[in-house]
Amino acid sequence: MRDTTCLERLGLALRTAMACLIVSLTTLYGPKPIRQLTTFPAFSYLTTILIWLSDAEPTYGEVLKCCADVSYATFQTLAIALVSVLVVGPASLANGLVAPVAVAIASFIVAFPVSTSLLTKRIAFGQIVVVYVTFVVFNGEVAHVTMLPVHVAASTALGAIASLVAVLLPLPRLAHTQMTTDCKLYAENALERLNLFTEVMMARDNTTAQVLIANAASLSAEARNTLKNIKIHHDRMAWERPDTRFLRKKQKQHGEKLQATEFLMRGMEMALGYCSSFPLRISRDEATSILEGPRTQIAHESASTLKPEDRLRWHPEAGSLSPATLPVCFFRNCVELFRGDFSSVRQDSKCVDTGNTEEETHRDNKGLSMTKRVLDIICVWMARERFVFALKCSVSLGFAVLFGIMYNKKNGYWSGLTVAISLVSGRQATLTVANSRLQGTAMGSVYGLLCCSVFQSLEEFRFLPLLPWIAVTVFMRHSKVYGQPEGVTAAIAALLILGRRNYGAPTEFAIARIVEASIGLLCFAFGEILVTPARAATLARTELSHCLDALLDCIRSLVLCSEQKNQKMSVVTDLRKRQAKLKSHVEALERLTAEALTEPNIPFLRPLNAVTYNKLLGSFSKISDLCLYVCDDLKNLSGAQPTLGFPWDHITHDLKAFEEKLQSSVKCLEENASTKSLARLEKELQKRKICHDVEAGTTPNDNHLNTELGPSQDDAEKFTVSFVMLLKEATDKINGDTTEEVFKSETALSLSSLGFCISRLMQETICSMTEITHTNS
Repeated sequence: MRDTTCLERLGLALRTAMACLIVSLTTLYGPKPIRQLTTFPAFSYLTTILIWLSDAEPTYGEVLKCCADVSYATFQTLAIALVSVLVVGPASLANGLVAPVAVAIASFIVAFPVSTSLLTKRIAFGQIVVVYVTFVVFNGEVAHVTMLPVHVAASTALGAIASLVAVLLPLPRLAHTQMTTDCKLYAENALERLNLFTEVMMARDNTTAQVLIANAASLSAEARNTLKNIKIHHDRMAWERPDTRFLRKKQKQHGEKLQATEFLMRGMEMALGYCSSFPLRISRDEATSILEGPRTQIAHESASTLKPEDRLRWHPEAGSLSPATLPVCFFRNCVELFRGDFSSVRQDSKCVDTGNTEEETHRDNKGLSMTKRVLDIICVWMARERFVFALKCSVSLGFAVLFGIMYNKKNGYWSGLTVAISLVSGRQATLTVANSRLQGTAMGSVYGLLCCSVFQSLEEFRFLPLLPWIAVTVFMRHSKVYGQPEGVTAAIAALLILGRRNYGAPTEFAIARIVEASIGLLCFAFGEILVTPARAATLARTELSHCLDALLDCIRSLVLCSEQKNQKMSVVTDLRKRQAKLKSHVEALERLTAEALTEPNIPFLRPLNAVTYNKLLGSFSKISDLCLYVCDDLKNLSGAQPTLGFPWDHITHDLKAFEEKLQSSVKCLEENASTKSLARLEKELQKRKICHDVEAGTTPNDNHLNTELGPSQDDAEKFTVSFVMLLKEATDKINGDTTEEVFKSETALSLSSLGFCISRLMQETICSMTEITHTNS
């Protein structure tokens, strides 16, 4: 798989170099009419690099979409520039103070609409900077004023056309082909994981099993990245061919099937990871037979389901049930779902995505008054996120152009263009991105100057060293050390020196551009900090409290599910909604944690504990998955509940007690987090009648806090033992029933799987609370 990735990146590097070569040859040696029309070759290179070194790996469909985005941005800029010229006049725009204001206003207009893509906004920002700074550079004395935006548009079109030609030659790079390749990679990855699962079941000791499980976890991370690529390629296919209703339905089913496959693979990996001892009491032939169904399903992705009589008819015996066997039962349940039609898992995904049922949606909409609807429309139109992003772009670009012109009027473009390619709609690690872009600018400039000195006597051929450098920047873009910001700026810096003519002495230009880029990055950081001053570490701690609240809601919903003896689907749907909310908060916490870890350490401010937050993210992710498995088991048991007679009252009692302790613990943690001094902490604990000596240390208080106010591992273990006892009684009833064998097998497996999932959910919750308590202490 790694060799394939290297070949893919090498192919992307060659296509990127080809696109830049087309721009270079056209602007340097092309027909005179074209060279007279494309008077801004730097922006042609900028457009090409933004298309090819973006966050995604371009295919024909993606480049075609990018061309549409570039066209839309060009029409926006043309309209704004022509209106401003007619209203203000070129002489006024030549003023060093009017031009930055015009850039700020135009940037706000471009950034505010939510319907345009990030590439559209970046291209429009760059075009606006070029147009207005040109008026300043030439003091408003521009021949054919209306032709200036046309020259910018032609230069932009050259970069887009070069990218389109590069993606088509020598053979088109199609999203359909890439998606097929990624599907094969995912199938190979899944089959390799299944082989590891077999070896885990045959492991002779716990150490060997844990090593194999760690290898499976590494493959699982690669599989998640492959699935992300498959989803991206699926979205791009709409630009490559007409997307009829039949094709759309088939592609949707294929995507749902892959997601369901990964859902069950994670469950099997989780089950083996929670096995307490090895080897398992399973022979190699039996292990191979168990996993034959998943292998067949993965190897033949287009196949539907196995026949009912071919399905596994295994269910646990009452005498063999114990807390240690629950992971094996959950593993077998995942295998059984693999051999089915995935309908329940697909339904889980759909319900999580949609959130509300039709009945609930109709009831909610019916209760809305006309006034509230009008207010909602106004709030949507004046969305805070859109306004904040537009304000950030306006402030950053306006100041960048102002200070860039003040420092060097002739090279005043580069400060604004540096900001234009750096802006994103969401949060980002501002200082880290600024540092990476400055390093990339310096590296590319130094490389360009070295090549100029080597090819000093062969000036006509000095664009040739660009080709290997572009290939290097593509690999830099995928590197963990450099990343996308540094790869983009390194490519642009070298292109501006080696791919153009008549810009003066290379050394003077390189120094001036590095200074201008530094000015732009300072303005970029100033705009980001001014508009969004909150540190990522602070937001991560706040998001952690949201995760705890969402987790508490999931536990409450689970209590409601256990109270409903008939397992009504509306209650299960509510649990799915709570799980979706928890998942969204976990994803937000993951993003903020990653950003916080790249922030520089500031004196007097507490940094984020990377180890703790990574552990919490792992626990919360497992809890989110376990909630989905619980939903699936409850849905499967809904049909058997009337005849099963399972004593849910005992489960409800234990879950309520757990929920009450968890609620007290969460409330206490929130209060402790808001307490600013030891005196207030002592007063809060005295209110709870918890006696301790502050000067004696915090350990006695922490232990008392955990035992009296929060759930403990003993609660989870007691629940597991109690559930196993109830499960044995239910299994005896199931075995003595006269219903068909498949129904008995599914019911027994679903009950066993449910017990495993709830017990593990409780234990992961306790681990999370313990980790948070130790961090706060």
